[in-house]
Order: sequence, then structure tokens, then C-alpha cells
Amino acid sequence: MNTAYKEFDVVVVGAGPGGLGAAVQAARNGAKVLLVEKNGYLGGNMTIGLPFFGFLDRDANVVMAGLPEEFMAEMRNYETAYGHAASEHCYCPMHNSVTVFDYELFKIVALRKVLDAGVELLLHCDVESVNVENKTLKSITLMGKGYRITVTAKVFIDGTGDGDMAYLTGASFEKGQKDSGVLQPSTLMFNMGNVDLEKTIKFVEEHPEQMDQSKTMEIYSGYDASHFRKYPAFVLFGMKKLVSDLRAEGKMPIDRENLIFISSLLPGEVHLNCTRHLGTDGSDVFSLTHAEVEGYLQIEKLVKTLQEYVPGFEKSYITQIYPSMGIRESRRFSGIRTLTENEVVNGVINEETIGIGGYPVDIHNGNGAGTIFTKTPPYGIPYGITVSDEIEGLMFAGRCASMDAVAMSSARVMGTCMTIGEAAGVGAALAVKKGISPKDVDVQEVRDILRNSGVIVEL
Repeated sequence: MNTAYKEFDVVVVGAGPGGLGAAVQAARNGAKVLLVEKNGYLGGNMTIGLPFFGFLDRDANVVMAGLPEEFMAEMRNYETAYGHAASEHCYCPMHNSVTVFDYELFKIVALRKVLDAGVELLLHCDVESVNVENKTLKSITLMGKGYRITVTAKVFIDGTGDGDMAYLTGASFEKGQKDSGVLQPSTLMFNMGNVDLEKTIKFVEEHPEQMDQSKTMEIYSGYDASHFRKYPAFVLFGMKKLVSDLRAEGKMPIDRENLIFISSLLPGEVHLNCTRHLGTDGSDVFSLTHAEVEGYLQIEKLVKTLQEYVPGFEKSYITQIYPSMGIRESRRFSGIRTLTENEVVNGVINEETIGIGGYPVDIHNGNGAGTIFTKTPPYGIPYGITVSDEIEGLMFAGRCASMDAVAMSSARVMGTCMTIGEAAGVGAALAVKKGISPKDVDVQEVRDILRNSGVIVEL
């Protein structure tokens, strides 16, 4: 067994949106930072075919900037055969805004952004164990390729999404929707090429009933064929009648009420957010394994269904199945502050706010078909959700932060997770610099630093 020992000011585990935001901001604010990632690339859910949500609110006002905007601006500097590597932020009557980008080029941009900030990287590693003394996280042990690496730091930030490091510390957490405890289903994203998307759009134009939505979904007017033609970045959430008819005939292999097609920068390509895996717990390796296997089997059947029954997909084919399952919900840890449903639906923005959430409440039914989709005003994300109230030196970046189930169903999107990560990174760097706990950091100083770096903290 090979062993190593390293010492840092701040260690961030997980290089998804939250972890990237945390690592870059911590390093830019003077901390010696290590970013640990289980994969051989950076980006997490930003590399699995999902659009960037959260830049605009329900009234099309810009509510998110900071690192999310910095990343997308960098992507637009890339000239490709199909244009720039990221779209503009396109208004959406359903999702408020949609931004699509090149997921492979994002890996390069993320790598350069992290290295330019002075962050040290360690890839192909998972947390094996943690050392907690007197409710203080002192060190973690990483395992990768036969190496056992002990890392000490003053602050550790969990950006794993599922809170894998925080779980090992014994910190308290919740899972599932309120009352039922049911987890939202997961999805394995995939792409199809040679799609005649104009033919698909014409189909919903000629059959507007295909865009009928459930009564539990709040969508503004104009979510129709004209919208999909107007904007280069869009999400077509529909085909409810077609799905219902095919299910009645035993020809629909997925347990959901609609199909989700996401536009791509590549001509003829579509990203599909369509598989549904009920009961998946992303924090349980056995459950996750089952969902991954089920995902590939669902895709195989679904592709044949699309080719046979969805106009525009007749000659399409799979171009990519993304390497990891998209998890909507798992552990949420206890912080010195909790973002609540009441604050989200009432648009509370106050002096604790370190970023603005602009995405609707979006809850996929974990027991079968159905989605709750509710427009909310822009709301403030409080700094305290990033700080553990039980384990000293432990912070959170992303959807494992301290939120109730409904609040998380809005804040779980990638842009908001990166914003949460930025605040955690700034708070961690200030705690190290001042020799204090992240709990005692001056929130107004955090807000000032974020504001000066382009983050929107008030409206």
C-alpha cells in the first residue's frame, strides 16, 4: 500500500458545480486549496447533457452572474464549426431561462479556471475515512489507485452532491420529500443524432394537445412551437398524449407522463432527459448500481419507441450515453441556517443572502409519473446553509447544503449550486485567514467579496 500526507488550508471534495465554485473562490481569496474528484475530469453534472438553469427569474430578469456567467462567457470565446460553445441565456415560459453549452469543451474550461486560480488537483480519488476529534473534522483519508492519502486542512467543503464526506463525519442529514420521505427519481441522460427537430416541432404545432401539461405544473403562456423556433436554447417538455397512448398500448418503457428534449449546439443532435428510475438513492451504492443498469436497458427500449412513434426521430441514433446518473435528490445536511419552502415561495431576500435562486420548484414524483412545477419569485440563499452546525470545519457546496426538501427542489439546479459553492469558498478562505470558525465569519464581508466578484446578492 502506497501512502502520502498532504496539508492544505481548504479541501474541497467533489468537482461538480458546487465544488468548482467553492474551490475557485477559496483559492482566489488566498487559501491553499486542494480539489478532490473521483473522475478523471471536472464538472460533475455539468458534463451529462443538462442545460444551465437559473440565470433569469420568472419575469426574465437577470438574477445570477458570478462564476456561472464567467464560465459561460469563457465558453463563448470558443469558436467551433457550429458557432460558439455556449448559447445566450434564452427566456423560457417554463424554466425561466435555458442556456446550453458544449459539455466536452466545458471540461477544458473548468480545468483551466481551476488551475488559473491556483487550486491543486487530485483526481481518481474517493474519501475512504475521516478523522473527527471533539466534533472537529481534522483530516480525511483518500483512496485511489492503491494510494492511501491523508489530508489535513482547516476547512473541508463537501461538494459531492450526495454529501459523501459529510456522511462519514456523522453529521445529521435528511432525505426525501416532506411527510412521505420519497426521493425524486433519477435519470440517465443520453444524446441522439440525426434528429429532424423541426419535424418534431411541427408535430406539436399541428397537435397542440401534445403540449398539454398536468394541473400540478405552472407554465406561462407561449410555451409552444413558436417558442422552440424562436430560441436556440430550449427544453421541449411535452408529448403527454403520445406517451399516454403508447403506455396504454404497452409500448412506453419509461414510467413518466412526458418526454423531455433539450436542444443542442450541434445540428441534428438532441439531449434526452427521459429515463426514470423510481426509488433510486444516489447515496446508496447498491441502489445506484441498480439504477445505472436499468438506465441502459430503458434507453435501448426507448430509442426504438422514439424511432417508431415520434416524428423527427425516424432515422436517429444514439450518439452518447453520459457516464453517470443524474441524481435529483439525496442527503441534505443540517446547517447553522436552513433554507425553507416558505422563504423560496415568498421570495425572501435579506442581509444573509449570498446569491439569488431563480429556478422554479421542480419536484418529480418518486412513486411514478407526475411532476410538481411551481413558479416562485427570486429568493435569497443564506450563507448559513453552507456551514455545519454540528461538525467544526465542515461546509457544504451544492444540493447537500442545509435546505428542506421543497427548497432543495429549486436550488438543486447547477447554476444555483455553483452560487452556493462560491459562498462556501469565500467563507472558508475568510475563516482560514482570520483563524476563526466558518460559523463566525462576517456574512457582510462574504457578501462584499461576492458582490465585487460579480455575484448578485440583492435585487
